[in-house]
Amino acid sequence: MNELSPTQELKEDLLRPVPIPETELERYISFKHALNLRFPDEDTGDWHFQPYFFEQTDALTTQKSIPLAGKGQQVDTTPSLGHQGVRDMSSILFQEGLSIPSDQPVYVANHYRAIADLAMLDLQKSRPPSIADNAAINSWLDSQEQVDHLKREYLERLAIQLSGEPLRIFKQWIQTVKFV
Repeated sequence: MNELSPTQELKEDLLRPVPIPETELERYISFKHALNLRFPDEDTGDWHFQPYFFEQTDALTTQKSIPLAGKGQQVDTTPSLGHQGVRDMSSILFQEGLSIPSDQPVYVANHYRAIADLAMLDLQKSRPPSIADNAAINSWLDSQEQVDHLKREYLERLAIQLSGEPLRIFKQWIQTVKFV
């Protein structure tokens, strides 16, 4: 008989999983939710899984939802990044006790793609990235190599989607992204 640990029992009594939406390669989980998911061999990202994927069972507010990026969403970086950094994480979500759409992949941005999506969220509104500022990037990434990879393979490619004031802001902002 498998008994639950006191922590698991408390979690089951006080928290319920947030429903995982259906995803596809062009419409995937991103932003801070994606930063809180990782495969066992990854060492980047944020470490607040529970607040993003569970909610209190006694909450009187409407149920939390998990934001998507991509085609038809508020942020769509597929014109510049294609499917780069979008991967199936259904096994990780299932392992964490979340209900996932049966027999379907759950596509999630890797940490680099999630940062690019967060940056685009502000850039497309002609604002310098505030959630994905350099301090945040350095809290999510751990080395010069990771920051260089983010800039070269993800952030610099966003420029093709921008013009006018957003592009001007991007060119100033990208210069501030560095490992400290």
